[in-house]
Amino acid sequence: MSSFPGSVYGLSIPARRQESARESSISPEMWYNSVQLLDSLDHADSLAKEGTTAHLALRLLGPLEVALAGQPVTGFESDKVRALLAYLAVEADRHHRRDALAGLLWPDWPDRAARKNLRTALSNLRQAIGDHHATPPFLLITREAIQFNAASDYWLDVSAFVVAVESDPPAVSQLDEALALYRGSFLEGFFLKDSAAFDDWSLLVRERLRRDALVALHQLAVHHERRGDYEQARVYAWRLVELEPWQEEAHQQLMRLLAFGGQRGAALGQYETCRRLLAEELGVEPAQETLRLYERIRDGELEPPPSVPGAAGFPRREPRLVAACPYRGLGAFREVDAPFFFGREDFTGRLVQTVGE
Repeated sequence: MSSFPGSVYGLSIPARRQESARESSISPEMWYNSVQLLDSLDHADSLAKEGTTAHLALRLLGPLEVALAGQPVTGFESDKVRALLAYLAVEADRHHRRDALAGLLWPDWPDRAARKNLRTALSNLRQAIGDHHATPPFLLITREAIQFNAASDYWLDVSAFVVAVESDPPAVSQLDEALALYRGSFLEGFFLKDSAAFDDWSLLVRERLRRDALVALHQLAVHHERRGDYEQARVYAWRLVELEPWQEEAHQQLMRLLAFGGQRGAALGQYETCRRLLAEELGVEPAQETLRLYERIRDGELEPPPSVPGAAGFPRREPRLVAACPYRGLGAFREVDAPFFFGREDFTGRLVQTVGE
């Protein structure tokens, strides 16, 4: 995988912003900008809740959409300009040296030409988003580095999504809010054919956010199932299957909810859908657990458990230290996180066995 500058998914680790500003070797001008940025974090957090009124609105979950004062921004001259904005906004917890940004977006160009391309793209970006007239500006710019200004009048759906899913313990309303923001995968359909490093970065962020969405859907489905609200639980289970069609546990959950809701035929049909998907895409049969569930539904042996009104069912996360690993998505899993994930052990084992054969 190609290397790239900056931290992945920096918005989810606010504590690292201060460490980055203090430990980095930066010019007095950038230090002043960093201090302003850190002093304004409370203001920025409040803006994250105001996506409909913020002066600059960035929607990166699903197709990329940028609006300024409620109007779509259409002045971007190229996808490289859009990519620059997306990268700076998501990685707003630190400044980015111009050389690094030029190498990220124009890796095959000579250094001087790449830096010139960056200057041109930055000029177009500032014009497109009205940076020259914004108070405070959206971008903190020096001769050496560029940083997105988290204290500016902006709203980013990724930031709002992260705040909602990482609440501890999560509330049903917060998870619902997060899933409403999740219109699709991060930068859906957006790629740079000549920048593998940018695509590697976006893939890491995309998978992390997707995983968070899957966990939220599973938590909400389980929450409503425990309450006996099978209709609402099915809403989340259906979406979970749509996002993760090869996840057997998701199909099991949907089969169970359909059966509990009196839709026995639909539950049996869901098993056939699961079996067909696994056979066509992976060349494997459903796990024994899935088959046993199918047989219990078919034979009328599956009964809904007693509901627990008001049950939340969301365990609290334990604090964890991840500062030593720059890629939070690759270093943040521990055994105590198990309640937040539904495993793929059986699926992975059979997949590995099939590949080996």
